[in-house]
Amino acid sequence: MTNPHITAWRVQVRRRARTEGPLRRIGGLVALATVAGAAPLVEPVFFGFLGHPDLLAAGISGIGLRVGLVCCGAMALATYGALVRSPERAVLDPHPIEPERLLRYLLLRTAVERSGWCVASALFLLPVLLAGEPVAWALATAVAVGGWAVGLLSGFSVHLASIWVAESPSLAGVLELIRGQNPRLQAALIYAPGAALTLGGLAVWAASAGAAVVLTGQPAGAFLLGVPLVVGVLAWLTAPALGRAWYHRATTLLAEIDAAYAGQDDTEEARSVYLEWAIRGLPASLRLRLLRELRAGWRAHRGWLTGAWGLGAVAALAAWSKDPIAGPRAFAVAGAGMVVVAAVVFRLRQESPEWLDDWLGLTAARMRTARTLAVVGWLQGLIGLPVAALALRQGPGPALRLFGGLEAVAVVLALVATTTSAWRAGWAAYLPLAVAVWALAAAGSVS
Repeated sequence: MTNPHITAWRVQVRRRARTEGPLRRIGGLVALATVAGAAPLVEPVFFGFLGHPDLLAAGISGIGLRVGLVCCGAMALATYGALVRSPERAVLDPHPIEPERLLRYLLLRTAVERSGWCVASALFLLPVLLAGEPVAWALATAVAVGGWAVGLLSGFSVHLASIWVAESPSLAGVLELIRGQNPRLQAALIYAPGAALTLGGLAVWAASAGAAVVLTGQPAGAFLLGVPLVVGVLAWLTAPALGRAWYHRATTLLAEIDAAYAGQDDTEEARSVYLEWAIRGLPASLRLRLLRELRAGWRAHRGWLTGAWGLGAVAALAAWSKDPIAGPRAFAVAGAGMVVVAAVVFRLRQESPEWLDDWLGLTAARMRTARTLAVVGWLQGLIGLPVAALALRQGPGPALRLFGGLEAVAVVLALVATTTSAWRAGWAAYLPLAVAVWALAAAGSVS
């Protein structure tokens, strides 16, 4: 006999696919076209090595590494959402399931839904192909796709292993040191996307080195291009056993985390919200609305917020140089990360429908203001790290210019995200607008 809950879930998924599918496909095509159009605008920042044969190998290695790290970080966040905070949990958790089959389904679904990252990477690297370097373009694209693959394949295993870490008595002391104001059980889940990015980043670095070796005339370096795939496959091989041991425990763990928050008094709960300290001096009405948004993002979409710091670390690597182009390069990398992180507004919008805001007496304009300020705060991780790195390498002058430019982009992207999230085809509008803002700002930072 078919379970009515499973039947209702299937109906909901099919209805959502019929209504949202066409909009997503249109938005995806618009996004890919926008990336292809933005690539020439940022060519002075990322592709300055073109036309200089002696710089081609190092340039391809560097651009492949950066694009591969972005793809790896994006997939690490995607696997977190699919496994830890997926909507299927509310329906499937009360019933016996086979974790291995569910993991295979989640892997396939995530791969299909996020395959656009591979196409977008190839389009972003088109200036290399148009410059008459097809081999270099293929190598850089291979590095980027390798970052996508290792983030996808290793993400599920890393997040399942993080549940074991959260339960391990021997690691309890470590989690106490790094958890901050968060429940200890949640600390491992918070830092799991960063661990996946670190693991995948090392593999992507090896692949980018292999691309440089090939371009210097040593075909044997092509073997290094397969390192991300090998690392990802090896990590995925552990997923079935980890799933059997820990997938069901994740449900209980999440319930215990929510119970830990519910058991705190208001003062302690406020301190446990990311950036709560920064809004204490605001007027009471705005502070309460903003605290609601900060709390919703920190509780349900923490991977996006911690991911901002991970992408900020990637931008800091781009800024860690004496090269005059380091500032504009860090600006472009951080700006691209902002486009991704600011999209969390669409998730918040889905979970806070208009009828609920109306019932609570919250006008649309006031909520847009609160969400805009929340997004600007969440984007600071993408600003602070590269600015600090550039200040250490080149002094306060370039760092202040970078800081001012990134803050301006953060405000504009937050406004674009909160405005378009209220539209029916918001994704189709947000992606080209956000990418256009990023590309034009990155091109302007060079001049």
